[in-house]
Amino acid sequence: MRFKAITNKGKIRSSNEDNYYVNQDLKFFMVADGMGGHAAGEIASGIAVEVSSNYDFDLSSPLDNLKDLTYKINKEILNRSKSKREYQGMGTTFAAAIVKENNLYYVNLGDSRIYLYDKLEKKLKKISKDHSLVANLLREGKITEEEAFNHPKKNIVTQALGLEEELELDSGKIEITKNNYLFLCTDGLTDMIRTNEINDIFDSKDKLENLADELLNRALKYGGSDNITLIVAGNNEN
Repeated sequence: MRFKAITNKGKIRSSNEDNYYVNQDLKFFMVADGMGGHAAGEIASGIAVEVSSNYDFDLSSPLDNLKDLTYKINKEILNRSKSKREYQGMGTTFAAAIVKENNLYYVNLGDSRIYLYDKLEKKLKKISKDHSLVANLLREGKITEEEAFNHPKKNIVTQALGLEEELELDSGKIEITKNNYLFLCTDGLTDMIRTNEINDIFDSKDKLENLADELLNRALKYGGSDNITLIVAGNNEN
């Protein structure tokens, strides 16, 4: 399975608190968007990478592994946050996926996202569920999609790793085909580009590497107000 991963601090932020990790052999992909003062967000998202890269996966139970991994990351961030005053309150979003045979297993916490794009149907489908104030308002029908995109409080997440011991994970299993692209990203991308335009970018590019580059370039063109991290993965034909 081929992939291209990109992280960029954007045009406004002085540092990059996003992180990503890919294990191509396991077909494991993750992105994390850290939060917290004094660069603690970078520490939190870095812990997500550190724990993921050292985790002993058992692919006979991919979804159980992903859930267990998420709790281990959460525990490590909570423990680390007690070691220094400036780490207190740090946290990170976490969106991770494993591809095994014809299935995608995923887990998500926060407002980073997991999508599938079908090259035959030319359709982008959001798989993960956002944990955010604006997402709750949208699900309750109190605001429209356009209002959600422009909402002044869309950066407020309702769940993240490192904030508390109990987690309400968004997780699941979905069947995929060789015609699917897997797409993970932090909100630095989706806050800049509307979903229909992301869909159009996937429609217009036939190479995985070109897709990833164009997504980043478009987010930067529209302001790049946050760190931007994305992973596009697909079969070996493109």
